[in-house]
Amino acid sequence: MVFAVVRSVLGNRDEVEDTAQNVFIKIYRGLPRFQGRSKLSSWIYQIARNEALNAASRRRPEVVPVEELELADPDAADPEEEYRDRRLRELLEQYLAQLDEPQRIALDLYYMGERSYNEIADIMNIPVGTVKTHIHRGKIELRRMMTRRQPDGPGLEK
Repeated sequence: MVFAVVRSVLGNRDEVEDTAQNVFIKIYRGLPRFQGRSKLSSWIYQIARNEALNAASRRRPEVVPVEELELADPDAADPEEEYRDRRLRELLEQYLAQLDEPQRIALDLYYMGERSYNEIADIMNIPVGTVKTHIHRGKIELRRMMTRRQPDGPGLEK
């Protein structure tokens, strides 16, 4: 759940892992002060969300070292298909980043975190009906973004 919440705010895997680690440290240090007025999952969600938002505000432009650049695998069966799959994943992540935060978190917890509606409602501290609405509207918005054609924008046909 922590990873899903942080990832929905940040997106960058390295940044997500670092921030998630900070979240677990804060949870560990804060456990003696947890008073049980809310569910533990809601408390952890708030810590993860706040830490991710703090990390996002401290962002610097992303620089990828040359050693970490991905090189094409010469033994790959179909480089075009591989490129298309990678491009589709990149576009999906870009589109997810454009969703409203509650929709993005709910979709991430449901699909990536494999959480039930009830678990997501507990984590986000919202009614189950609202979770269903966030997921439904998020899927509609993603579908709209993915089917919209922009003449000069990124497309899957390139």
